Amino acid sequence: MCPEDAPVSITDTTGPGHVSLPNGLGLDYPDADGVRRAQGVAPNELTASEDRDRLAGTPWHKHVQARVEAVPA
Repeated sequence: MCPEDAPVSITDTTGPGHVSLPNGLGLDYPDADGVRRAQGVAPNELTASEDRDRLAGTPWHKHVQARVEAVPA
């Protein structure tokens, strides 16, 4: 999986045309064997560096364009 890719689930809990990605993912956590592994996808990995506030540099995570497409299994 590329850094720009994220697995998704289709539900009826968000409005049409909206995608939700939880905060806190993309961090490393130890698995059952104590090996640190990334869990989920970090929003910063999916946000272009130009999609940010010009003064503070804060990413506009709530206003990022995204494309969702099916990938063959």
